This record gives sequence, structure tokens and C-alpha cells, in this order.
Amino acid sequence: MKRLLLAALFFVPGVLSAEPPAPPPNDPPEVVARLKQEAAALEQQARTTPKDTEVFVKLGFTYARLKQADDAQRAFETAVSLDPKKAVAHYMLGLIYEKKGMTSQAIAAWKACLENAGDPQMRNTAERHLHHLTVKR
Repeated sequence: MKRLLLAALFFVPGVLSAEPPAPPPNDPPEVVARLKQEAAALEQQARTTPKDTEVFVKLGFTYARLKQADDAQRAFETAVSLDPKKAVAHYMLGLIYEKKGMTSQAIAAWKACLENAGDPQMRNTAERHLHHLTVKR
């Protein structure tokens, strides 16, 4: 769980800030190729073990790193449907929805994250994003 959160902090821009993030630097082609292979392997694993929440969380992070927001969203939504208490999936959906301008979905995701997160830093970030989104309305 901590490794996934750390991955979010490093790979998903703006995790700790409610401000619009600066675009991340592009990964070298060999890293992108490796991530695409990893995504393909995780997709296969998801077909084989369709009820494994962790596979979908890993897949979501991989797609987020590849800057494939729609695929990341799909993976994290699947993780949440399998385990509604999966705070990290709600957290990542909050980021994705917020970035896409899907404010009501982002608010719902941040609230779910806040309700299910045990990690104080994750809770703090969810509270800040919720505050930012509700003040904007």
C-alpha cells in the first residue's frame, strides 16, 4: 500500500497540491516500452484473475505513468467496484476526475478516499482537494 502511494506521489503530477500540476517530463522510449509491456501483462493477469483488486490498482498506476488517463480511470474504477474501501483507488480516481474536469465525480472519489484512508497524509491530501473543489463551486 505504501509503495503504491509513493508511486502516486512520484508518477502522478499534483498529488499533494490542489494547484494545476506542471506537465511531467517525458519518459525515455525504453521506459515507455517497458511500461507498455507491463500494462499488457497486467491486462492478461486481469483477464485471468478478474477479482484481484491489486492487479487493477497496479494496472491503473501503470496507465497513469503512461499518461493514458482513460485506461487508468477504467482500471481504478474496476478496483473500486471490487473493493469499495480501496482508498488508494479512490485517491487516484479523485486525481483523474479532477484533471478531466469531472468535479462531482472527483468530489465523490475524494470523499470515499477520506472515509476509507488510514494514512494521515492521504487523508490530508483528500481534505485539501475536497476543500479546493468545493470552494470553486
